[in-house]
Amino acid sequence: MYLQKIWTLISIKLWTCYVLMSKAQSWLRRWLRPTTLSDSLPDITRLRQDLTFRRSHRLQNGRPDSSKIDYRLLRLAKQAETADIFVTFHEGMEGILQSVQESRYASRDEILNAMHSGLIGLATRVQTNVRSYLQGRFEFKSLWITNQVYVKGATMDLIMILASFTEVNSLELEEIIELDTIVEGPILRGKPIPEHEWGVRKIQAPEARELLGSLSIKGSQVVVSTIDTGARHTHEALRDNWAGDYGWFDPYDANSLPMDINGHGTHTTATIAGKLGVGVFPDAKWTSCRGCASSSCAQNALLACAQFIACPTRPDGSAPDCTKAPNLVSNSWGGGRGATWFDGAIAAFHTAKIIPLFSIGNSGPSCNTANSPGDRDVIGVASTTVSDELSSFSSVGPTTDGRMKPDVSAPGSNVLSAYNTADDAYRALSGTSMACPHVSGLISLLLTYDINLSYANVTSFMRRGVDQDLVDQEKTCSGIPDNQFPNYHHGEGRINALKSLQLLINASQ
Repeated sequence: MYLQKIWTLISIKLWTCYVLMSKAQSWLRRWLRPTTLSDSLPDITRLRQDLTFRRSHRLQNGRPDSSKIDYRLLRLAKQAETADIFVTFHEGMEGILQSVQESRYASRDEILNAMHSGLIGLATRVQTNVRSYLQGRFEFKSLWITNQVYVKGATMDLIMILASFTEVNSLELEEIIELDTIVEGPILRGKPIPEHEWGVRKIQAPEARELLGSLSIKGSQVVVSTIDTGARHTHEALRDNWAGDYGWFDPYDANSLPMDINGHGTHTTATIAGKLGVGVFPDAKWTSCRGCASSSCAQNALLACAQFIACPTRPDGSAPDCTKAPNLVSNSWGGGRGATWFDGAIAAFHTAKIIPLFSIGNSGPSCNTANSPGDRDVIGVASTTVSDELSSFSSVGPTTDGRMKPDVSAPGSNVLSAYNTADDAYRALSGTSMACPHVSGLISLLLTYDINLSYANVTSFMRRGVDQDLVDQEKTCSGIPDNQFPNYHHGEGRINALKSLQLLINASQ
């Protein structure tokens, strides 16, 4: 870390010298050639604007603080390239979230509105100087969900200026997450037999739905959401229970209706709530946000989706209505270990009573491979096969700071679900991406019985209802074998919807 800071400081100095020399050469060339008044006016006007702005705003004597700058940005600077960056401020969102958590509200709707109002106010106040400077100069996006500003195509000159703002804490390169899913078979047209797919049967979801029906619980108020590649809303397995208004957002292309050019998102959404036997709980309504353009997911889009989940808008981003927020958000994406950049969004989800779930990653089977954000304060899900073995690709704990992950495991190998190529298309895929939606479906069942269940309640009944009669592979991580529970392979065990629901019903009587 010390050497990295020294390198950062040296690189800043060298880059500053390079910039000054380049500007000197530019000014000299301009001075030597004949110019007209119209040639020089734009440069003079821009210079005066910059000087006026710098004098009237809180800058650190005009000097950049090199410790604020992500060392990866300096590598790009060497190549004279621009970068897409995130500006993070010293004043975080923790105070707002804590205030909401400690206050009394009559309903979840009031909690959602209070959080949204507080975070909007924070971003407006803290981001003012940076946004004012960027206006008309660079393309940028304000994110209230984490109190950050995203800047597209930032130059090193801009990065140096932003590092001079006293309210700025850090300037970091945007993260790009690649989806990692295994295709198991060809695209099928028409839903094949059996009625329920193996994963749905394995966790006893049909029996759990029957149990709800026997209690005269016919419908469901539960709304589930996915941050993924989108969803084909006209698919036969999904078209009847899309939430409609306030049920879709596309931060990439602003498409007005749900769409999916990859298939991954259609597959995961249908595994949660699809009809025709592919979904765990088809009685739930679904919404979706396109956090991944196709096979990659940009940090700015993932956070824009987190914003949409916490306070949904119309597809064009207008008319926010926080009361439309879903009850859970299922995320079948991730990468890296111990990454904290999504922590702010996760904290907002918890405050808003939105249950966050993540796939644990496909980096297994070695120990210490659990991916982020599945290794954070969320329900992290591993993958199992039809024979109740851990899938060969499923990431394994512990986390970088030694915590137990994954939390549970669920069917994720060779899972057939809806696909994006046609309204009756289906395909078998493998990955922890396929496992996570099974757990989301289970939680939808529990919330249908009691919509007011907390995150702690949900995780308790989910964990206590697992099956632990699994096929062990005689593997050990950090001294814990995979036949001792909880362990770093399966977590507490493989989920069972019927058992978890029965525990909840018994506890409420």
